[in-house]
Amino acid sequence: MIITKDNYRRFVFAIIFIAINIIILPFRIKSGFDLQQSGSSNDIDINNDVPSFNSIKISAPSVYTDAYNPQHVKENNIRISYRLHNPKDEPRPDKFLSVDTFFCKDRADLPPSLESTEGKLFDFTTTVSTNLNVLWMGDSLGHQFSQGWEAAVLGKGFESNRKVHMKYNVGSKQFDCLASSAPIRGGGVSAFWRYTKLLERSRWAKIAPCFVMERKWGENFLHTLLDLKYTDPGGSQQQYSVNGFDAVVIRLPHGWMKAEELTKERIKEVIIFCQELVGARIVIFTTVGLDNNAITADMWKGVVKINQLIHEVANEWQPPKDGQDGVQYVLVQEFSDFTSKILHENGKHIGYNTTSNNFFFERLVGGSTSWPQSIPMVCANKPKDNLDSECKRNKISPDGIHWCVETLGPRFTASIACLLGCVYNERPPDSSPEGLASVRKCEKNCNDQFMSLKRVPGSWIGNEKTLYASSKSNA
Repeated sequence: MIITKDNYRRFVFAIIFIAINIIILPFRIKSGFDLQQSGSSNDIDINNDVPSFNSIKISAPSVYTDAYNPQHVKENNIRISYRLHNPKDEPRPDKFLSVDTFFCKDRADLPPSLESTEGKLFDFTTTVSTNLNVLWMGDSLGHQFSQGWEAAVLGKGFESNRKVHMKYNVGSKQFDCLASSAPIRGGGVSAFWRYTKLLERSRWAKIAPCFVMERKWGENFLHTLLDLKYTDPGGSQQQYSVNGFDAVVIRLPHGWMKAEELTKERIKEVIIFCQELVGARIVIFTTVGLDNNAITADMWKGVVKINQLIHEVANEWQPPKDGQDGVQYVLVQEFSDFTSKILHENGKHIGYNTTSNNFFFERLVGGSTSWPQSIPMVCANKPKDNLDSECKRNKISPDGIHWCVETLGPRFTASIACLLGCVYNERPPDSSPEGLASVRKCEKNCNDQFMSLKRVPGSWIGNEKTLYASSKSNA
């Protein structure tokens, strides 16, 4: 290779960046698995509404706090808990949605099979209390669900704790590139980092712009998050820094990246990089659902393959030995299964043959978007001649790409809170085969309850009923 001035400069930047990661960052990042000492060492009383084999537990209200004090010590080391509410008591999670076309208000009701009969399906909302630092990464789909999460962790009167550090506009649509909420209910931190590629070592820049499609990830994004300072809203007014994140939730940017680019090697690289850059010990991947980048059966096969790779990576992941740094667990949120079940119910309701997934690819014609929208995603009826003008819009998807956060958001948020609890609540599981098996069991329980059409018992809603997940046996 010919040594030019530009090449030499890149080489020097690379050496500096590696030195920062090797020497400085490890001292800044906290250990996320240290047990926190609380005032009580006794096990929490478990409500019998949940079977003993289930990893989802109901507890006394005291493990959930409405305090926003950083460094808040959770009772009995329950670091993340959540509550389900009647929407009349806790609003739908749309207060931070920044893209006007993402809203799904004033639309047709869901099919009768998706309305609640016994138990609750979509007619509840979720709030979360945690002292964990959680980073969300992805494209606009990751963006909208991170905003739903922020609505769940920032109660009324604390909206100003959310800061948008970088954004860009397309007409009236505001897309956040970098946002943070600190502190959140329970004393933790939430942040969103828009990146339409997967993080990789070879694609970085000292300063990257906030733009619709990034070519490289920027150190300026990373250091804005790690250097973020926030103040205890209580009497002390003490200042804190983020320094690192306990977990990263990743939406794979299918569409921005071709299916064949999303290889097992690339997925593994981003896991390792998440620990090296922000100190994450847990990575959660949300599986890819139907969108505008899967308009044919062959394209959908590519999505299915991506999701298979996610599961393979998660199941094959080996945690580092005790005392060593590294991502301990890779978990999977079954978002694709969840949304596919919703589409099957809606497709059946509006008159399609749903014995296969072929009805997914029935598309509107004559619409205003540059992509043909999936009819079972966006319509509450079967439009004549597939005309956009004949489609009665539903509460599932606003545009055939994104999903209605008002409808799906509470279950999405509850599932993430549940998955995080599998690792961070009570005594953390060890790296033995038995410990891993207990985490996988907990992961399955969380997905079976929230990333499905399984109703939530009415007894779980309201009255300060507090839920949390744990891989620790009830026995």
